[in-house]
Amino acid sequence: MSADRPGVDILVMGEINPDIVVTGVPPLSFGQREDVTGPTSMTIGSSVAISASGLARLGTATALVGVIGDDAFGDFMLASLQRRGVDVSLVRTVPGGRTGSSVILVRRDDANDRQILTDAGVMGDLRAADLSASELRRARHLHIGSWFLHSGAVQDLPALLAEARRLGLSTSVDPNDDPAQRWDSHLPSALPHVETLFCNEAEAHGVARAAGWDGAGSRHRAARYLLRRLAPGGSVVLKCGAEGAFAHTANETLHVAAPAAEVVDTVGAGDSLAAGFLSARLEGRDLSEALRVGVASGTLSTRRSGGVEAQPTADEAHALARGLTCLAHLNADEPLTGSSTNDPRNAQ
Repeated sequence: MSADRPGVDILVMGEINPDIVVTGVPPLSFGQREDVTGPTSMTIGSSVAISASGLARLGTATALVGVIGDDAFGDFMLASLQRRGVDVSLVRTVPGGRTGSSVILVRRDDANDRQILTDAGVMGDLRAADLSASELRRARHLHIGSWFLHSGAVQDLPALLAEARRLGLSTSVDPNDDPAQRWDSHLPSALPHVETLFCNEAEAHGVARAAGWDGAGSRHRAARYLLRRLAPGGSVVLKCGAEGAFAHTANETLHVAAPAAEVVDTVGAGDSLAAGFLSARLEGRDLSEALRVGVASGTLSTRRSGGVEAQPTADEAHALARGLTCLAHLNADEPLTGSSTNDPRNAQ
């Protein structure tokens, strides 16, 4: 790698795989039956690649760090990401390896519900050493996704996050689901080096329990337990689907509700939300505006099937965000039980 290569706003590190999305799936019965589904498509998949695509679409200079196999799925991912403006020069190809893939089954009677069947392929071949200190120096932010799929890297990822912060980068992690449901894999030891932690409700409970929480209480109690373990000044962003998102900080909890939308497919909506949030923060926007841009980006991404086909431009995301309201709640474990005020930062 040349030291004079141009810098990037964000390095996004993690799994790379296509999604094969099957919509309109009836209840599965097996027994050699054949059923007719809705449209099926192959598109950019994996939390990390969807977030990277969303960031690039929003105009954020983005480089992806991960591994693929030397196969048709890997070729598809590289070509698709390059077309969307993602720098893939740090993606490593494993000779003879098999690129991971996910088959996503979207229910016929509830497009918000899905089953994801993932073949990990070479995901476990990712190493923290795939991202060197010289590459970190090119960037402003390091984001790591799908923590629990990277069995070959997790032991060293806490040190990588610490090094990123030492070099002046901001950091974030979106752990996603743990297939083993243990929620550890060295993530608790990484939390002190994380400034923004993205979680849905199940992930917040799982990671908090692994970090020592007793499990008593709501997703907000779990989020605030995690908040106390993050780097100083950190925030926990709870992605809550149709409810929008919450951002817990040391001083307050912000909430932005998702606007009404005709949802085609929610695959990757949380990853697009993270992309919108991070893009806004890297532009210097405050937490309130970043949360609104994040919710807007996640909402707009549901307009078409697949995680990336409807990801918004910056103009689209900010236009919708301007119409959203951020509510600021007092610093509490249960922010929805007390009074709240309209955040004056909505006037931006």
